[in-house]
Amino acid sequence: MRLAKFNKYRNATASLATREAWYSDLALDASDSVSADGLAIDGHSLYVKATGGNSLQAIDLNCPGKVGSQTTTLSGPAGRIVDWTTALHHDNLVAAADSQGSVTVWQDRIQTVAFDAHASACVSVRFHPTVAGVLATSANSGPTSGEVRLWNVSADTQTPFWHTNVDNGIDSISIRGDGQLLAASTRAGTCAIFDPRLAGSIDSVVGVTAAFHAAGRPTRVLWTGEAPFLITTGQSKMRERSAALWDQRNLAKPLASLQLQPSTKTLIPFYDEDTRLAYFAEKGDVIIHWADGDPSSATPLAQLGSVVLPAPISGCALLPKPQLGVMRGEIARVHAVVESTGAGQGAAIVPIPHIAPRRTYLDFHSDLFPDTRAPLPAQSFECWLDQAPVCIPKMALDPAKSADSLAGLRRTYCSLLSRSVPADAAEPAADHGSRAEPEDAMLNPPAESENRLSKLASAPAGLEVKQHNMPSATATASVNKRTVEHHDPKVKPVVADQLARIPTKQGSGWKLPETDHARFKYLEGFAYRPTDHFTNLLNVNLRFSQQNDPVRVGPKHIAVSLKGAGGQVGVFCRDSPGRVPDNPATIAHGADVVDIELDPFDPGVVATAGVDGRLQMWRVPDIPLVGEVTFELEEYIHVTADRIHQVRFHPCARGVVAVLVSDIDAYSIYVYSGLMLHFIVGKTSDGIHSFEWSPSGDHIALTTKKSRLLRIYDARSQDLLVSGPAMDSIRPSRIAWLGNYRICLAGFSTGSRRQLALYSTDDLSRPLSTVTIDVGPGVLVPISDADCGIIYLDDRGSRLTHAFEVVGDQLIELPKFESPLPSLGMAALPKVYSDVAQCEVLRAYRLSSQSLESVGFRVPRKRPEFFQDAIFPDTVDTETPAVDTLAWLGGAAALPLLINLCPPDMKPLSEAPPVPVRQRTFAVETEQTANNTKDAISAMLSRVDEPDEEQAPSPDSESDWDD
Repeated sequence: MRLAKFNKYRNATASLATREAWYSDLALDASDSVSADGLAIDGHSLYVKATGGNSLQAIDLNCPGKVGSQTTTLSGPAGRIVDWTTALHHDNLVAAADSQGSVTVWQDRIQTVAFDAHASACVSVRFHPTVAGVLATSANSGPTSGEVRLWNVSADTQTPFWHTNVDNGIDSISIRGDGQLLAASTRAGTCAIFDPRLAGSIDSVVGVTAAFHAAGRPTRVLWTGEAPFLITTGQSKMRERSAALWDQRNLAKPLASLQLQPSTKTLIPFYDEDTRLAYFAEKGDVIIHWADGDPSSATPLAQLGSVVLPAPISGCALLPKPQLGVMRGEIARVHAVVESTGAGQGAAIVPIPHIAPRRTYLDFHSDLFPDTRAPLPAQSFECWLDQAPVCIPKMALDPAKSADSLAGLRRTYCSLLSRSVPADAAEPAADHGSRAEPEDAMLNPPAESENRLSKLASAPAGLEVKQHNMPSATATASVNKRTVEHHDPKVKPVVADQLARIPTKQGSGWKLPETDHARFKYLEGFAYRPTDHFTNLLNVNLRFSQQNDPVRVGPKHIAVSLKGAGGQVGVFCRDSPGRVPDNPATIAHGADVVDIELDPFDPGVVATAGVDGRLQMWRVPDIPLVGEVTFELEEYIHVTADRIHQVRFHPCARGVVAVLVSDIDAYSIYVYSGLMLHFIVGKTSDGIHSFEWSPSGDHIALTTKKSRLLRIYDARSQDLLVSGPAMDSIRPSRIAWLGNYRICLAGFSTGSRRQLALYSTDDLSRPLSTVTIDVGPGVLVPISDADCGIIYLDDRGSRLTHAFEVVGDQLIELPKFESPLPSLGMAALPKVYSDVAQCEVLRAYRLSSQSLESVGFRVPRKRPEFFQDAIFPDTVDTETPAVDTLAWLGGAAALPLLINLCPPDMKPLSEAPPVPVRQRTFAVETEQTANNTKDAISAMLSRVDEPDEEQAPSPDSESDWDD
């Protein structure tokens, strides 16, 4: 049964606050531009346009009532203010644009920057959401021509570092929550999307939406936080107010739309990325609507409610999340500027709290309030301009943790805060003396960033590693370093911090060992002790797709597909084996799960793909995974296809994932980087069984269904490189790469004969070697070990695990491993987690119907006290990105990082002293052999000559013959 997904905040209610909480008796100027919201709010103040139009009024957020003249006036602009905004990354920072093309910036209610941005009247102004000191402005130079400019006000020069012209004029602009893209709505009813980091204004165009709204009518655009979705508002040809939700990756038509009553006014959109609720307010109207803004919802943009105000609206804004009353269930608070509320009364700002119903509000409801964006910059201007990835700093909303969380983040990001405004206007110079420069902060990221930077921080000085990532989202100020630890107290392999990384030549880490004989013919499979197994696994999904693996293992966690509504995936800590509780920590995808993956470069991320066409990335909390555990949805991709079949992370580049999808008439592989679709590989109407990345991440190998072919594509150019016949059966076949130049294919031939074939990537016309294993229905799943040249075959539904060694171009069968229970799937750990001291070449976990068995494979050695470097060469570090993501997308090749597996307390066998051998000559050996022969003959003769004392005299003696 497929379950529809609905927004969990759909039952929230909104009502007007009591009059004591209003900000009343205000004298305001209601004239502004189409893109102006009419109100701006930060963590301390509300900003409205004062009478006269050339100044702002700053009202203390914590001082409601009859404000009157108890406001601070922010003056400075020569013309009438047309738009103003506050910064997400800094409180008490506001910017305003006027009708003469000038922009003024105030910090702490003191004017700090003023410059001429355009030759004509400004239309809108916006702060960059992640970089301090960057402003975006727009203006119309003519009826059908507009321009957008970006400014770095923290620099000494006051010239734009990026600008572009927009046809048909501009109504509004918006910058995506991660700061990567900028959108501009036009008078033609379309919306243009730009990437300001790309060189040249023409090259920076990412896409243009279809003309959904009527031309010539006011339009607005707003990004939905960091996700690749945006909301546009406008009017239809019949003047009906309309809103549309767009997917950045498919701008041909909106995902959903909303129609409201006819009007000539501007419809102002607002979006709460934590609750995924969209709010719509129209200037001159008295109603504020809210709708489900979740693109993955069953009914996006479905209206959930509305609230009526006592007077027409002239402005509206959302209160920042840290100022909400979370202990009374307040998920949002809209502030609306209304005109005169009565005879002789001025305008007022009316708070409208949005409350989620709960039985009690005594405790903090963490399910309602995920960690939210902190008012801090996320990266420096240089790193943003270099297209470096960014992680938004987030803070906890729990009152018991929020203060410490924000304080810790402020200490971490203090160097970036210094760039909000020019240095001479921000703070006294003495306060900056103890702060690190932004460049130093980027090269030496704080401790919180290690969760996302993997093991880069532990690289030795000899290895140059380029780091761009900023600190990740964190709930508290506590530091949780991502270190590769050993979680088994009984078998202690070499931890990654003890391993030396050495740079190698390109491709040298992805070759098979050259040998002319079988080195592992005595391979032995064994099961660890029962205390190392996971038992009492209830509701294991017995009907998981045979094309995928129901179990995934990482350095820290194990993910297993479970039965249950909504697509459940159980997550266990690998260092906590034993009896699994009856209520384990479970991820609910929302629909049946078809594939599971663990991020190789971030052990705390679990990816789930469902039949609903969504790929979701879940953050595993660093707490005991028992009972009700909340998994934060960190990222999700709504694939624009009918169905997802397989998911594979890139083996060398962080954040790159390939997804096998199908439409009505074609299968293809989508390659994403973050939330952006970059390449479509291997599109075919023949169907695709499975695919795998090459170890270097340059190529993708796949097998087709109808044509029964094995194909290799270039992942970036999307060209077909080589093709050849695969298994002669339409039944599923699985692929495993052995280095960059050999491919193993496990599948079926005619008559249900299960086979394993070895191919060379240079020529797929025929396999190098083929082995027929037996006849059976179970799928064989290959697991490759390129260091040893071994292919392990997990026999689904059987108790056997087969093994073959590649010797030259031949497959040599090795001893099988038999387990007491049939297998549902098997997943292997990286080579660094094998116990090399015990000559263990593979560590894996084997799933059965009620348990997860820990197994290993080892080989006997004559001198096990030494490190066996002959069978443990330097292995590829699969937990550190080998190439920068942007560099790989641009065509750069990955350079593998190799790890020496030798423990520090062991000596390699190649350096061990020879075994002492006693010297013996041929003469001594001959004399000794002759002496031994003589002694043996003498012993035999002596036994023959001795009389038998116990023998009795014969009754037929000579006396009986005497006469």
